[in-house]
Amino acid sequence: MNNRKYPTSLFVIGFITNIVFHFFWLFVPSITLLIIGLFSKTCLNIGSALLFLDIILSLIEQIRIRQTCLKESDNPDFKELQDALSKDGNWVENIGELVERKRADSQNENRDDNENEDK
Repeated sequence: MNNRKYPTSLFVIGFITNIVFHFFWLFVPSITLLIIGLFSKTCLNIGSALLFLDIILSLIEQIRIRQTCLKESDNPDFKELQDALSKDGNWVENIGELVERKRADSQNENRDDNENEDK
């Protein structure tokens, strides 16, 4: 089995993004109720419960994403992404290089297709 690793910084970024954007319908009401909770204990309790639920759901979602990324895949494009994330060095630079290479390959294919159509 391939020993892949998932970058910790990517996990944290994904977790925070899940809290704020993926479960937006929990985040906004919880923050609103926490602000109102400065004056009302009931709103503070409800806001805290919603924020706790948001954190738990975000953590579960990010763990599921991590497991999917570490699992073996038959898709060659996804395998390249997995390898770029697992490769030593900065994962952001690795992903950037992968995207640039894919973009260049796509442009070359489009150029070849256009040349074939002209003939």
